[in-house]
Amino acid sequence: MNRKTVSIVSGLIILLITYLASTFLISSNKETYNNNTNITHSVKTIVVKNSTNQISVKVNGNLKSKYQIELISEVQGKLQSPNKEFKTGQNYRKGEVILKLDSKEFLANVKQSRSQFQNLIASILPDIKLDYPESYKQWKDYFKNFNIDNRVKDFPKHNSEKEKFYVIGKGLLAQFYKVKSLEERLSKYTIISPFQGTLIDVFASEESLVLTGQKLGTYINTNIFDLEVAVPAKFGDKLEVGKKVDLESTYKTKHTGKIVRINNSIDNNSQSIRLFIEFNSKELKDGMYSSVNIPLGNIDDSFSLSRSLLINDSFVYYIKNDMTVGLMNVEAAFYDDETVIIKGLEDGTKILKNYIPGVYDGMKVKIVD
Repeated sequence: MNRKTVSIVSGLIILLITYLASTFLISSNKETYNNNTNITHSVKTIVVKNSTNQISVKVNGNLKSKYQIELISEVQGKLQSPNKEFKTGQNYRKGEVILKLDSKEFLANVKQSRSQFQNLIASILPDIKLDYPESYKQWKDYFKNFNIDNRVKDFPKHNSEKEKFYVIGKGLLAQFYKVKSLEERLSKYTIISPFQGTLIDVFASEESLVLTGQKLGTYINTNIFDLEVAVPAKFGDKLEVGKKVDLESTYKTKHTGKIVRINNSIDNNSQSIRLFIEFNSKELKDGMYSSVNIPLGNIDDSFSLSRSLLINDSFVYYIKNDMTVGLMNVEAAFYDDETVIIKGLEDGTKILKNYIPGVYDGMKVKIVD
């Protein structure tokens, strides 16, 4: 055999060995892949137990004091604050004087009018004694108890029409109502707190001249608040006045209020309904940003789970009896930000508790709950 023949045979042998080696490696890789497809994954599950689930929608808004008063002067005079400084942030109890205006000049006019009324009463007493003796004692007592420093009291009750006509004819009734009118105007020189609250704005300082119609400040109630929120119109048929609502404040404190008003119109731009919730708490503050859950009712025979476990809005992964993963079609009855209420699952069904990357229908699993 010459050298050329030996070289050809040697080359063929090398090619044959290379072919056999590559075939063995390919076969070995296929076997490894097949073994990997039979790997059993450890999973945790949730056992379905259907029940009645409450549904709600979470919305946000800013609290506003239910009672807010613009302090506007109806008279003229120098501003005085007899008890406390008239400053922003000042607190007052119900019935406490917030401010006074200097009323010395007007008070003198009121006393003059009261004195004129007193003189009229004195002038008719002799005639009352003679013509209407049955009424004399009550008119005499009225006159004796009259004090120009105090508000006038109501007329004594007439014992006859004739007496009534006589009193009116003498001008007592006209003078009585003139005094009452002046006393009412005098009361406007003092502004009294109608409820416990605080000043949030002040536009005048002590001893400054206040003009009629001038705005002096803003006073709010610090106990009762309204929260105005917008709820999607699709939930309009589930909103009810009187329903309790839970609130979480900026300070992470929780409070309970109730729906007091619902706007019957729908906003054209946002397609939402405005509703108003009332809260009663000293811990809340005007303008506070708050989150509330508006109750919308219940869904019977349903199950709540995380939205992350719902696949394509219609499916969930569950564990079959042969310990493989299956894909089940369900009905999503209600969504919120974190959870979904679903129907269509039977009690006892085991669904995946956490999403597994690469999960697929038929994947073998082992439950490790």
